[in-house]
Amino acid sequence: MDKNKFDDMLETKLKQEYEVNELQKEKTWKAIENELEFVQPKKKKPKWIGFAATLAAAVLLAIGLLNTTPGYAIVDKVKEWFAPEKEVELPIEGTEEEGTSYLNDQTKHGYVIYVDEERYKMEEHEDYDIITTKEPLPEQYPEVFMKIIREKDQSVEETISQLEAEHSVTFEQTDYPINAQTARTLDGSNWDSVINRYYVIPDEDGGSYIFHQRFFLEAEEGHGVRLDAMMKDFEIVEEE
Repeated sequence: MDKNKFDDMLETKLKQEYEVNELQKEKTWKAIENELEFVQPKKKKPKWIGFAATLAAAVLLAIGLLNTTPGYAIVDKVKEWFAPEKEVELPIEGTEEEGTSYLNDQTKHGYVIYVDEERYKMEEHEDYDIITTKEPLPEQYPEVFMKIIREKDQSVEETISQLEAEHSVTFEQTDYPINAQTARTLDGSNWDSVINRYYVIPDEDGGSYIFHQRFFLEAEEGHGVRLDAMMKDFEIVEEE
C-alpha cells in the first residue's frame, strides 16, 4: 500500500471525528513529533507508525485543533490506533470481559493486527499467517484458528468465485466485524460441529485478503467472538 493511499485512509478517519473543510499549510515536523510522542513498541517500530503520526498531527495543526481539548482527544485516538498494546472489552456469553491485545507487525504482508496473546499466538507460514490457540486444545475438541491469506494477483471477485466453487457457499456483504464479503459453513448441530467462516476484502493494490476462521459450535460465543475481535483490529498498511 503506497503512502498516498495510507494518507487518504488516515485523513478520512480523522475527518469522521471532526468535520474538516479545508487543510491549511502544514507546520513544522518537529512540532508534530513532539506533540504525539508515540510509545516505543518492544520490537523495532514499523516505519508506517512514524508516518501516520506526522500525518495525523499535520491535520490537527492545519485545522487549529492540536492544542485544544478536541485536539488532544484526536491525538489520544491516533495513539490508540497505533499503540503497541490496547485494552479490549468482549461480549462473552452475556458478560463483558476485559483483556489486552498486542500489536503484531506483518507489514511485509501489508497489514498489522492486534492479537490476544494470553490465549492465542500468530504463526507465519509460506502462503499464509495463522492465529491459533496458544496451547493445543484437548484431543476431543476440533481445531480453532484464523488464517490470513493474501492473494496479491487475485481480485475480490476472483477470490470469491474460487471459494464459492470450492466450498459450495454463497458470499454476501457484511459490515461486522469488518466491511467484507462473507460466507459460512456448519457441518452439523452437535456441540463439536465445525464452523468455517470466510471473509474477503480488497488489499487496495488489486489483490485480496482471505480470513478463514474455524471453530466449533459450542465455541461460537467464545472463540468465535474472540477471533472477530482480533479481526476488527486488522489494518492494511504500507508494505516494508
